[in-house]
Formats: sequence, C-alpha cells, structure tokens
Amino acid sequence: MNFEYTIKLNRDNEWSMSKHHFHDKYEMLLSLSDAGSLFAGGKLYPLKRGTLIILKDTVLHKTIANDCDLYERYVVHFSKDVLREISTKKTDLVTAIGSITQCVRLAEDEMEYLVSLLEKCRTIDCDNFGCDLKRDIAFLELVLEVSNFVGNKDYFAYVDNSGFNRVSPILEYINGNIAKDMNLDFLAEKFYMSKYHMSRIFKSVTGFTIMDYIINSRILLARELLRKGYNVQQAGELSGFNNNAHFIRTFGKFTGISPGKYMRGYRKGEKGIY
Repeated sequence: MNFEYTIKLNRDNEWSMSKHHFHDKYEMLLSLSDAGSLFAGGKLYPLKRGTLIILKDTVLHKTIANDCDLYERYVVHFSKDVLREISTKKTDLVTAIGSITQCVRLAEDEMEYLVSLLEKCRTIDCDNFGCDLKRDIAFLELVLEVSNFVGNKDYFAYVDNSGFNRVSPILEYINGNIAKDMNLDFLAEKFYMSKYHMSRIFKSVTGFTIMDYIINSRILLARELLRKGYNVQQAGELSGFNNNAHFIRTFGKFTGISPGKYMRGYRKGEKGIY
C-alpha cells in the first residue's frame, strides 16, 4: 500500500482565491464555517458549516468569500490512482466519489465524526513502527465514510439564487459550445443583456470574467485532447483556438508548459504531468 494523499486544516481570514485554478488531483473540502460559496464545473456550491465537497480532478474552480471573520476547513488531495488502488470489484470508489463533482450537507454529528477521521489521518506519527499501515487504513476508513455520505441523494445541495439563475444559461451555452467562436458582443446579443450587466453579474456569481472562463475551459479541453493523442494543432483547433501560435502561447501561460512538451511528457508518463 502506501497511499499518497495530503490533509490540511486551514484557518485564515484572507481566504478568497485571488484567481481560478484546477488540480490534477481530486480535492475533498469540509467546511467548518459559513464562508461564502465555491464555483466549480459550472455550478455554485455553498460553503456552510458541514458542507462536504468532492472536486473531480481538472475541474476549474474558485471560492467566493463573504464577510466571515475566520474560515476553517479541511482540504484533502489525492489522485485517481489512489482511488483505483483501494477499490475492489464490489466497491468501486472511483465511481462512488470520483466520477463527478459532488456536494453534500452533513448534520453536526456526521461532521464531527468526519472531523475525527480527518484528524486521525492528519496526526498519525509517521516515525513509529507500522505508522504507514495505520495511515493507509485511516485514509481508507475516511474515503469509505465519505462515499456513504455522497451516495445519499437526500444530502445533495446547490446554491440557488437569482444571480446564478441568470448566469446558468450562459454557462450552459459556453460549456456546450466551447470550441465555437464567441465573444462578449455575441453572448450579450444572444441572452438579451447589455455587455456591462452580463459581465458584472457573471463575475459576481462565478468569480471569473466571461473571457477568462472561456479561455480556461478551452485549455482544459486541449489538455484532454492532447492526452488522447491529438497533435498540438488539432488540439488547439478542436478546443476553439483558431490561431496555432496563440494557442501555444496561451497554453504555456496558463499551465506553465508548452502543449508539445505536455503531450510528450504525458505519453512518456513523466511525473507531474497528468
């Protein structure tokens, strides 16, 4: 065994993400405070005490803070490979918690129990004999309990507000037509809104500007296409970049690596490229 994962208990006042981002690993977030919301994968999730969110790998997301004095949350990161490793034919944890982004609201006693499991994982003394096995067993217990929570449809929770309801059709259109030409003028005309009002409400709800959201979504699609074997030019065109030089420059800016190097590294199985 020896499962690779990290668990942090974060406490801070200045916690709102300065910019959107995504991970190549899954993220499990348990909120211990009422703190605002999380925009992820085109949906808005509440960050209230007892909210448990499982973010699928490579999901674009950003937190949007309210005026809470202190935000406390547990953050866990682990790879899909770990879920595969601890799964069995009877218990497929990749499907149970790793197939989509999920959000559940826990009762106080459920949250406290989950906190006890998180603390067990986080505080095991790794200098003692057998600590590696204890750490793996504690994580397995944690993941199994989380899978039970997210498997209960009664727990499912989204933020529902008028701002998000206005933005939701725009998000659905962008996500469904990401490779097509689109700009602010086109979207404003399509959804019968002024550019200023559309841009303002989109940013206030999601934390993204419209064009930042489009570009990031295209980069994520291009990464997926490169992993599937498409060459650099094909990946750029199919993800909505009409100019190959612009695609290469933008991909490098957002990922820190050129699309060609990313493609070659992924095929060779280089560490850190997913």
